Amino acid sequence: MVHLFNRIFTSIDYQNYPVRDEATVRAFIQIFLSGAGFPPHIEVHNSQGRSDLEVTVQNRHFVFEFKVARKEESSEEKLEEGLKQMRKRSYGLQHADQEQLRMVLVFSIPKRKFDKWSVVNPEN
Repeated sequence: MVHLFNRIFTSIDYQNYPVRDEATVRAFIQIFLSGAGFPPHIEVHNSQGRSDLEVTVQNRHFVFEFKVARKEESSEEKLEEGLKQMRKRSYGLQHADQEQLRMVLVFSIPKRKFDKWSVVNPEN
């Protein structure tokens, strides 16, 4: 899935449509998923916070937390930040009746791609 998302960002004209922040990353993924026939839900609220993007495909529920690493920031640190956030705020766990895939993805502004990602298991 990450490789597919990176292919999307490779095809974007960075001069006319630069990726500058997390909201832009989320918007491009939202547009792609909508165009593919999988309407995403943005900023999904639960009792502890809001996940960035959630989408259901058949019986599988995907929960994404996006982070952005700028030139002076570490993608590894952003990944750890996102993992802590997703675990602490229990993103997506309100959909326990569906198979889940919860992920944190870090988009590197200098590299113009997702360069770090991790699946978050419910038990960790």
